[in-house]
Amino acid sequence: MPRFAVAPALLLLAPLALVACVEGMPADPTAPKISQRGTCFAYVGTEPGGQFSLITGKGDGTLAPAAQKVGPMSADKVDAALAHEIEVMQVMPECLAVYARNRAAAQPAPAPVPAPAG
Repeated sequence: MPRFAVAPALLLLAPLALVACVEGMPADPTAPKISQRGTCFAYVGTEPGGQFSLITGKGDGTLAPAAQKVGPMSADKVDAALAHEIEVMQVMPECLAVYARNRAAAQPAPAPVPAPAG
């Protein structure tokens, strides 16, 4: 058996091993998360009947920060509302980071968590 016959096989298996290592990892681990204090977020959720809702809020350090849910609305309206919300968040000084997820990444909208009193 030739001495270097194993090398081509390793070259074929290395990409598979690399994919297995990074499966499930976020695309950018430094990306803002809605659970981080000071991260303003806006994302689109799906509603029954082909409608959408816009969920917005600001991270307060908890896993499920309080959010406001607006909707249901059509695809065009939610796209316009998300674009407007992103523009506003980018100029707000209290938004230390901005997290936004558009309609392409929409999942069923959760029930909003009420804001704490006081």
